[in-house]
Amino acid sequence: MDFKKRKMLMNALNVAAAGLMVWQLVRFSAVTFWISLAFVAAAIAANRVLWRCPHCGEHLGVGVGDVCPRCGKRLDGGQ
Repeated sequence: MDFKKRKMLMNALNVAAAGLMVWQLVRFSAVTFWISLAFVAAAIAANRVLWRCPHCGEHLGVGVGDVCPRCGKRLDGGQ
């Protein structure tokens, strides 16, 4: 999976998890609690597995720009 697809997947999971947590706060039920908890767990797991530099394999952390903070190569595959 290329970096753009991984980034889109990470963003979608984070938005879904946040939206479900808000829904959970508005309408509390056991079902919404477990669904939102599952999405939060999936977002955390995806972050640990997918949010890595495609070149050096190091975890990118928070607030990464267009280049890897470790190796300095572009993350989108460009020059």
